[in-house]
Amino acid sequence: MIARTDTPERFEIELAIPRFILWFVMLPVIPITLFGLAHLLGGEIVTGLVLLVGLNGAFLLGYVALSERTILTLDKQTNRATVHRESRFRARTDDYPLDALDSAELERSHTSAEERATAKVMLVFRNTRPATRIPLSGWGVSGDGPGKIADLINDWLRRNVPY
Repeated sequence: MIARTDTPERFEIELAIPRFILWFVMLPVIPITLFGLAHLLGGEIVTGLVLLVGLNGAFLLGYVALSERTILTLDKQTNRATVHRESRFRARTDDYPLDALDSAELERSHTSAEERATAKVMLVFRNTRPATRIPLSGWGVSGDGPGKIADLINDWLRRNVPY
């Protein structure tokens, strides 16, 4: 999370997994590629292709899924709440009326194996019944990061958007 702008007129925050974590996700590609090439050179075509295409493809898909970046912009001058999402395949921008944005809240999900919970930050718009909830990212994380993000958004809304 990077707070880009926090003024009374504009609030902008970027949600993304740090790049060094993404590089650690891709680190196993190097030995798998070497093993796959060794199998191909040794005549084991099927094993080499499974290693090169299958496992490297899985790591690449994981990298693409985790590399999504979301930029939330709350702008009083234009009265817009903009959610801009970028991934390796596409970019998408959604605009919403700022005066309809009620708050940011957390959507928690528990794993059955342990009592750890992951959370996503959801934007809650009150102009529909029931209220519309828009997730800021496609993935949830554990820890206090999502709570801090929701608190930052709610604090800015409380200070700068009259209801």
